[in-house]
Amino acid sequence: MRKGTLLNGPLTGLIGSLGHSDKIMVTDAGWPIPENAKIDLCLTHGIPRLHEVFSVIASELMIEKVIIDAEMRACGPQVHDVILEVIAAQENADEIVVAYEEHDVFKHHATSAKGIVRTGECIPYCNLVIVAGLAFTPPSGGSHSGRKAG
Repeated sequence: MRKGTLLNGPLTGLIGSLGHSDKIMVTDAGWPIPENAKIDLCLTHGIPRLHEVFSVIASELMIEKVIIDAEMRACGPQVHDVILEVIAAQENADEIVVAYEEHDVFKHHATSAKGIVRTGECIPYCNLVIVAGLAFTPPSGGSHSGRKAG
């Protein structure tokens, strides 16, 4: 049995497969998800909450950017506030870009996301996209070997 925070096998596999700039979505219970991209964590109304799932994912993944469904601020301000708290608690918080997109634009991420995680969140528009960052610092000078070109 895994000793880490995340115990869900499919979600662990998805996170392990992400490369730099890959995206995953974390959505409310009503989001339409194609079967091939779905990780369904929804148990019942409100379980698990979107911010709980995001918090666990954030503990396992270096995040470069979080794109928030802009309507979340009006429809789910409490969820929005907790999402920002989770981001602020990350070791690279000052480097994480937070962006907002209107729902009609936001929903297009579903076609390019590597996976979509459905939560039990029943507040409309509580959806976000997580863009994976790098868990290491690339060497400066353009060489990936760590040596200067000679």
